[in-house]
This record gives sequence, C-alpha cells and structure tokens, in this order.
Amino acid sequence: MVGRLRAPFFLPMIARALLSAFLMLPSGSAPKASEATASVGLREGPLGAASSLRAFLPDTVLTPPGGPAIVFLTSPSPGVTALRLSVPFVEGPTEAGAERLLELLARERMRGLAAPVGARVWSSRTPWGIAYTVEGAEADFEYLAYLLRQAVAEPRVEDPSFTRARRRLEEELARSRETPGAAIEAMLRRRIEPEAPPPGGTEVSLAALDAARTLEVWRRSHQASGMTLVVATSLPAEVVLAATRGVGAPEEDAAPPLDAPLPAPRTSSRPETLRSWLGLGYRMGPPTDPATAVVAKLLADRLRTVVRGYEARVELWEAADAHILAITGAGYRRARGAMRRTLGNLVPQARRELDAERVRRAVARVRRDLLFGARTPAGLVAAVGRARDATGEPQAAAGYLSSLESVGVIQVRAVLEAMTEQPPIRVEIEP
Repeated sequence: MVGRLRAPFFLPMIARALLSAFLMLPSGSAPKASEATASVGLREGPLGAASSLRAFLPDTVLTPPGGPAIVFLTSPSPGVTALRLSVPFVEGPTEAGAERLLELLARERMRGLAAPVGARVWSSRTPWGIAYTVEGAEADFEYLAYLLRQAVAEPRVEDPSFTRARRRLEEELARSRETPGAAIEAMLRRRIEPEAPPPGGTEVSLAALDAARTLEVWRRSHQASGMTLVVATSLPAEVVLAATRGVGAPEEDAAPPLDAPLPAPRTSSRPETLRSWLGLGYRMGPPTDPATAVVAKLLADRLRTVVRGYEARVELWEAADAHILAITGAGYRRARGAMRRTLGNLVPQARRELDAERVRRAVARVRRDLLFGARTPAGLVAAVGRARDATGEPQAAAGYLSSLESVGVIQVRAVLEAMTEQPPIRVEIEP
C-alpha cells in the first residue's frame, strides 16, 4: 500500500487554546447561530460557507450535578439520532490492557441488545478513555439510551464473555509480536512515549487482570460525573436527562489508578519477516494544530509519486497531548537501499517542493474528509465528542475547522522545518 494516510477520525482533534470558555447553557437557552458563530470566529472563506461549520456547534450544553455533561447537537438526518458516551480513563502501569478489556465486554453486551431495534453500535479506545456510540431511530431513543447504560454498567466477570475477552487480548498481544507492521508501531510508540503503558497490555499485566482487578478498575474509572454524552437529537433536554440517570459506577467507589511500575515482560521475541522494515516517528505539536494534518496529506501525496518496488505509508497516531506522525516502509533486499533513502529524505524534499497550490489542495482535502465523516448523526457526535474529550471544550470541533481555513504555506513550512531540524525516532526490523 503506497502513500496511505491513516489518521484518527478528527485528525489532530483540536485544542484548549482554540476556545476561551465552555458554552454552559441551561435547557432551552441555545445560542443563536450568529452568536455561536462569533464565539469561535467562524467566517466565510475559500473552504466553504460558515454554515458547514455551524453543524459542529452545540445547541445546548448541560452539566447536571453527579451526571455526565451533555452536549446537544442538531441531527443531520431528521428522525435519526445518535448518542456518544465517553468515559475518561487513565491506566496505571500494572493495569495495562484493562481499558481494552472493558471495551470488549461492553461491545459484546451492546451488540447483543441492539438487534431488536436495528440500532448500530460502536466502541473505541481513545487517548483519553473509551467511547461508546449508538445510532438509530429517534422513536427508539429510550432504548438507545438503555444500550449506553448497559455499555458502562458493571461488567459481568462471572460470565463466559469475560474469559473470551481476556483470551482475545492475549491473542492480540501475541499477533502484535509476530507481525512486523504491528511491532514497528509498538517500537515507535514505546520510544516516543516511554511512560505510556502498552494499550494492549503485557503478558504480566494481562495475567494479573482477573475478575477482582477488572471490577476495581471499572469502579474507579466509570464515574458518571466524569463522563460526557454528545447527542444529536430534536428531543427535549428533559428526555435526555432522564435517560442518563443511574449511569456508571457509584461515586463513592472512585479511586486513583495503581501507580506501581510497569512489570518487565516475561519474554522478548522478534517477529519473523522476509522484508526489511523501517519506521520513522515524529512527535508533533499539540493536537490543536491543523497544519499537522495538512503536512501528513502532503507527505502521503509525495510517497505516491516516488515509491517503487516496496511498501510505504504515512500515518497519524493520537496521543493524549500530541500527535505522532509515522513514516513506515517494508521492502525486500533489492529495494532496501532505495526505501531507506526515500523515506529518510521525504520530509526535506517535501519542504523544498512546498508551494501554495499543494497546500491549498491538502487543506481542502482535510476539510472534506472531516465534513464527510460527520455527514451522519453517528459521525457528527464522534467528531464533536472526540474534540470535547481532547480539550474539554464543547465547541472545539467547530474551532478546529475554523482554524483550518487559515492554514497556508507559512504554517506548513514551519512544521516541516521543525521536523527537519530534529532527527526522527528510527526503528528497524531485519530478516
């Protein structure tokens, strides 16, 4: 796969600096469109009408005591509603893999219950925790909310699903060690974020992740007061508020994560491969800077024109406070030298060839991808929810799109210059 750009749904996702304050409004006090637009500096410009950006602005934001914050949006599809409930989650080193385990258990519960009403459900890990999303007919809103309550309910650790989920984690960990592509990613992440626990856990941490510890982690992490619900609906706020009652774990069970040091792995293995693998990793600036996404597009474009005889790709990976731009490649012995030269020279060459037209096209494609992803109710709540999780700002998604409009050659060149001045993290796997 040549020049592939795989990026998280909202790419850099936005920033505490984009917006100066929360939009804290009581039910029925939604801002007028003009007021909301002014609050994040939306403006007409070459990227399209400001009306496209207004879709990302909350109608209302409520913060009920003891319950999740609720961000209300207008559904882009009348009669269809979507809800996204995010759970902030910080794993201690010895708890590595617990977040993924809880997500797998919740996903299985949601899927089993969604079929009667034809609802679609998703779950995902994010740098800030876990997110659960459900989309379906607005007439079934109460049942859709029930699905979310089940997702964050106490896990049934006595159920066979618990054993199946743990076994799946162990299999995923084994595959990640045997697959060169996964191993390259893990090596880069470990070098760039050495303090972060492995998201899939380790042999030692998974072995210790028994029923008692899983329940302990759930009680500590799944507090309703820390959650955020983003909902795209036309229903009254009172209906949504009623649907969130009793969600999550009891507040009195809150506790900090275990801070014991990360156990050493039991084994050290090296993946089998017939090709040479190379990974170059750059820790970028805060996830608020849309120029990072534009640079990733430009680098992926260049790869499509220069790669011959080997595989290469550009990817953006999320971290809690930054993005990681990774350039990876794999080639057989005859292409190994060309691969190393091309990937090593990719950033300097992109800087030399930079011009306004390339930047304009890349910016337009970043914006198009974001708007296309948010064309459905589920996509919209995902975009706004991830931005809210990353920054604490309910208007951050609209702010990010607005700031994208001002990205030009100067901003992109500054990012590329910073990348050339600091050598990337480099990892390799040889046959």
